[in-house]
Amino acid sequence: MWKPPPALRDRLIGASLFILTVVSVMATNDMGYTRDESFYFRYGRSYAEWFAAIDQAKTAQETHAALGRESTVATWSGNFEHPPLMKTAFAGAWRHLSWKDRSLVAPADASSDLRLTGLARADGFEVGAVVDLLAPLDSRGSPKGAERALGRAEVTERTLRGATLRLKEGDRQGLAQACVRPDRKTPGADLPITGCQGREVRALALFSEVDSMRLVGALTAAFAVLFTFLLGAATFGWIPGLLAALLFLWTPRHFFHAHLICFDMGIVAAMMATLYGFWRSREDRRWALATGLLWGVALLIKHNAFFMPVPLLAFWIWSDRSNLKFLRDGWRVRVKLPPVPVALFPMAILGPVMLFVFWPRLWFDPWAAVSQYFAFHLHHEHYFQWFQGQPFQVPPFPVTFPTALTVLTVPVPFLLLTVAGVWLRFHERRSLEGAERSSHAAQTDFLLLNGLVPLLLISLPNTPIFGGIKHWMTGMPLLFLFGGLALARCGAVVSARWRGSWRASVAAVALVALVLVPPAISSIRGVAYGSGAYNALVAGSFRGGADDQLMRMYWGHTSRQAMGWINAKAPANARVFFQNTTPDAFEMYRREGELRHDLRYAAHPGAAQVALIEPQKSFAELDMRVRRAFGVAGPQHVVRVQGVPMLRLYLKP
Repeated sequence: MWKPPPALRDRLIGASLFILTVVSVMATNDMGYTRDESFYFRYGRSYAEWFAAIDQAKTAQETHAALGRESTVATWSGNFEHPPLMKTAFAGAWRHLSWKDRSLVAPADASSDLRLTGLARADGFEVGAVVDLLAPLDSRGSPKGAERALGRAEVTERTLRGATLRLKEGDRQGLAQACVRPDRKTPGADLPITGCQGREVRALALFSEVDSMRLVGALTAAFAVLFTFLLGAATFGWIPGLLAALLFLWTPRHFFHAHLICFDMGIVAAMMATLYGFWRSREDRRWALATGLLWGVALLIKHNAFFMPVPLLAFWIWSDRSNLKFLRDGWRVRVKLPPVPVALFPMAILGPVMLFVFWPRLWFDPWAAVSQYFAFHLHHEHYFQWFQGQPFQVPPFPVTFPTALTVLTVPVPFLLLTVAGVWLRFHERRSLEGAERSSHAAQTDFLLLNGLVPLLLISLPNTPIFGGIKHWMTGMPLLFLFGGLALARCGAVVSARWRGSWRASVAAVALVALVLVPPAISSIRGVAYGSGAYNALVAGSFRGGADDQLMRMYWGHTSRQAMGWINAKAPANARVFFQNTTPDAFEMYRREGELRHDLRYAAHPGAAQVALIEPQKSFAELDMRVRRAFGVAGPQHVVRVQGVPMLRLYLKP
């Protein structure tokens, strides 16, 4: 049997893991839009507007204006609490890879122009562009359905907010008739989801607006999985690395976050890449420069990266503590440090330089901007958390919170394997000597220090708790490497009975499948409600989380599962109160053809005819406000998963 060289083997495995992650994430992309994602819809598009202004500048004066203080500060001050790299990637993917359906006006008078309205500069539709003309979308149709085609037109004039079209294919009179707005008194069930729309014909328009941005999240998740494998291969071996990568991917909460238009998988990927570069630089100095560049990327993604030097410096001192000397000269004590890891030098230089060069907001008043950035995170608000029947919003928080939440959300076999892997490493160390013992200890200490520090930081009583497991997810791949090691050893023990036989491989694969397949199925089936996923220690996933009064829904993403009911039941021009679904998410549902265009957003229940409430004890008072405002005893419809209510829908009589 042909065995590929180790380098080729690792590339093939890495590529397979990368593809598996992207395909599995994009194929299960039916979850709703979270609160945080909605902010990045807005800011990603605003950043795209800035780049479009630069691209479309026709004179030096226009370029100077686009790059000047006023334009740059106004654009990049938006969502300044987070660095720009991920939002810029969202902007680029949205601008170049998505189709954009915009409102089409087709007057009955054949002499009047066809027009597109509600455009932004970065939407495209430039003069000369070819535009597909689409019929109104009904509740049974698909935004990409061929039955919507009404003809084609060409853009003849482009203004800042609209475009004029010349019909190239299609019947002008039939187009006007198809685009007649329905009577406002028509019952909700008969109303179309959208009016007539125009869509620019572009070869790279492969995704919807949301899916194009979520592709970035899927790619960063794939890089996180890839570098988990590569670091595992460089420390424990390729089999533990492969298994650890799969443990990380098929943890339901991690799989949920892999779909989001957020920074959390991005920072996991960047930090894992930086740690891989740092580890490789210990034996190959060429990796030192790459480590500095990768840390710069991490700094440009999220502030978690600023804490990376803490475990790296601790590892440097601890791993080479035999060369740490305290020399006394009279009353003076001089410290002789071990040789400094070469990767720390490019990290110290390139990281801050990249942060300032590639973050346009720091180009003007940089020190004031940096002070504002750090002040935001040092004084971050404390979001409400409901944990095992206890409300937490004001510090001090229990130091056990992140550990307990990890124990209750990670699949139990993964937890047991990880603990077993740590025990195994320390047990093995006692029987080793010399260089082999030093190498063994360095691997273990490096992974544990970098894996536990994120968890320990969130355990501090005054650290704001506002996002659940995502804030220490950066350490989980490193801890799962111990789980991958333990699973590999278990597989070796199981297959030892048939050593040299094909049955050995079958037994090992069967064991791995027994561990991985159930969490993988749970991850895929429950992804739409992934923030409420718990493990068997609380009676299993969603039902256990509800029974134990744990936070399940707090990002408003279950609204998508209610769109069909809203479209069918809401009166014409109704106002809808969405609780945790923000106005930006509401607008994106309309742009994506998920929600009727006649509906309006209500800021409070008293102004609404339809209301959505997440059924959780922390929202009980709001639920009662809706019932009183609507004069009803209970909801008209409930969205459930595994029998557990995830969303209540109210309709005002």
